[in-house]
Amino acid sequence: MIRLVFSDLRDHATTWVGAFLVAVACGLIGGWAASFQATANFYAGDELLFKGLQQTVPVVVSFSSVAAVAVLASAANLTVSAQRQSYALWQLANVRPRLVSAAVLIQMAVVAVLGAACGTVLAAATFGPIFAVLTGSQEVFFGVAPQVDASLMPVVWLVVAGVFLLGGLRGARSAGKTPPLVALRDPEPKRAGMTWMRVILFAGLAACTCWFVSFMIESGPDEAMNWSLFMPLFVVATLAPLAPALFSALLEAWTRLVPQKRWNAWYLARHTARHGLAASTSVETPIMVGFGLVAGIFSVLGLFTGYLQSQGIADINGLSLEAALLMLGGPVLLCAVGAAVSVVMTSRSRTRDVALLIASGAQPKTLMAAAACEAFIHAVTATLVGMACVVSSSALVAVAAGLPIFDGLVFGEGLAVSLVGFALVFAATFVPTCTALKRETATALAMGQ
Repeated sequence: MIRLVFSDLRDHATTWVGAFLVAVACGLIGGWAASFQATANFYAGDELLFKGLQQTVPVVVSFSSVAAVAVLASAANLTVSAQRQSYALWQLANVRPRLVSAAVLIQMAVVAVLGAACGTVLAAATFGPIFAVLTGSQEVFFGVAPQVDASLMPVVWLVVAGVFLLGGLRGARSAGKTPPLVALRDPEPKRAGMTWMRVILFAGLAACTCWFVSFMIESGPDEAMNWSLFMPLFVVATLAPLAPALFSALLEAWTRLVPQKRWNAWYLARHTARHGLAASTSVETPIMVGFGLVAGIFSVLGLFTGYLQSQGIADINGLSLEAALLMLGGPVLLCAVGAAVSVVMTSRSRTRDVALLIASGAQPKTLMAAAACEAFIHAVTATLVGMACVVSSSALVAVAAGLPIFDGLVFGEGLAVSLVGFALVFAATFVPTCTALKRETATALAMGQ
């Protein structure tokens, strides 16, 4: 059993490397948060300094956790989905379905722990410069020596592994329950149905969001604006469980606006994006989360600025670079890594698809244009859902503070995230396509799992 787990990890390293890199990114951010806590503990005797350092921990954790959960869950499900045929072969080799599911969970745990461990090592090596950048302009932190406590790092490993396992639990069960012949002839469902787990998670998060809105309304405008930066977190987290269904329906709707019969590249890109449900969701979710958090926070800050100006306060500094990096650096990093590696993890199946299209008479220039169109489709779909998150969070804050609903609404900062996401997805889509075009068609079609 153990030999099967590790030999399969070795043989499918291309598929698992994406999940590993996502775990590294999560371990890196978790390691930074743990190091901030270790530094605060080191200066526990200075109450003012201790509070100032410790306040950074919930900021890093809260703003990064939404992106981490969404990206980790998507990466876990995509990894399992990309290996459906391999797990089907296990069952044909007389491995019992329950053992298949157990082996998948062990693989995810191994990859998550190893990735998180590497991330915390990298965090320990880089925390000094990061601490200097984030606190350099604050006089209260002058002379503070950043500390790293190795005893806190295993907590980060366990959290990353736990989220990874929870996110991939459904995929692992599916790997064991899916009949081998069904998995071997693929294809994935084009539309996503809502599972009970997603419905329960959405209902719970929606209830939390409603409670937070009522709390802000009861607290009054001044107190509501102090808590307003957390509203984008609640809204993005609430919509994340609906992501597969939202992306699938929205992608199918807006891509119909482009004529399908006049441009073969667009037809191929649309078909690929609609057909590979797990891959599309794992690519689009990080961009949606990044756009929703970044644009949502800047929109709320626009509301906050308008509220302060209405109170006669003219000297408003806005969000400093250090505060922006502290709140948004982690989520943007996670979303960028998640969007890019999601496409890389499916490079083997893309190679076979390109070879099949060439054998069917497709032109290389058409396939390269289709890769660019596919990246564009993913970026636009994720951005549209992200815009819905931004409008919702801004409207809820405005209602709680008694301000005009669309005041301060901005999308520019979020579009920067979408452009970065498009560039990463395009590179991760275009490079495997060009590589596949250089290979012998017959060899690529005969390529085994």
